[in-house]
Amino acid sequence: MGESEPDVPAAALEDVAYLSRSPNRVKILAVLADRTVTRHELADITDTARTTLDRTVNELEDRDWAERTVDGTYTATPRGERLQRQFKPFLDSVAAIRRLEEAVEWLPAAELTIGLEHFADAEVVRPAGDDPVETIDLMVEMVEGATEHRALTHLVPPAPLSDAIREGVASGRLTADGVLTADNIEFLREAPERRRRWEAILEAGNGELYRYDGNIPCNLWIIDEHVLIKQSGPEPFAESYGVPIRSENETVRSWANDLIDTYRAEATRLEKGYFAGPAPSAE
Repeated sequence: MGESEPDVPAAALEDVAYLSRSPNRVKILAVLADRTVTRHELADITDTARTTLDRTVNELEDRDWAERTVDGTYTATPRGERLQRQFKPFLDSVAAIRRLEEAVEWLPAAELTIGLEHFADAEVVRPAGDDPVETIDLMVEMVEGATEHRALTHLVPPAPLSDAIREGVASGRLTADGVLTADNIEFLREAPERRRRWEAILEAGNGELYRYDGNIPCNLWIIDEHVLIKQSGPEPFAESYGVPIRSENETVRSWANDLIDTYRAEATRLEKGYFAGPAPSAE
């Protein structure tokens, strides 16, 4: 026999449908789950018409999601508070999927240890004129005003971005570290200008580069409070100029730092002089 279809709890779906059909219901339950308020305070906080608020509060009471206290104020019941605690991340996750659209596929599913709800305020930074160079210009501008730059990527850093990193670390303004694939490290050694640029970064003392001898799951940068994530796939050159997801969410930034640290711990740090000498011969 084949596997049976999972049961869909109709009553639970009705509760979700009731709550999600009205932004006022979501706002009112969120406030009641956060604090105890009078109906007048609740109307002011949620900017809800009194007739709508009275009807909604009564409905929430009927569902045992809200209750009136002995002093006449209102608050969420334990059931309502737990519902709100679960519903908010779900709602934010749906918002993130809608905002990111196809870009949600760029997030590394196997490495994503946080919920999609933390990307609810993220944006896909698309060039105004469909010019891919605008993305590089954006990253260069961000690095030029930053104090921290971190990277985990299988893409070759474009020359303008590399120059901005070099100038930042040479001036002492910027600390930078990056984890790149072995192929990309060797690519950077192929031309004298690239070699000089990256050796200068290592010589500055506050720039570090790591060689990872395996696959890197995503293209990820942290530039101060910003996290940028670009598409991963089989065409690195095209993607290196592609648009990024940008987030300033603290949980996203913490996850990004942890992911870079994980791969950095398994990578080899390049010492000063790595790019100054001849490329090692293949054995």
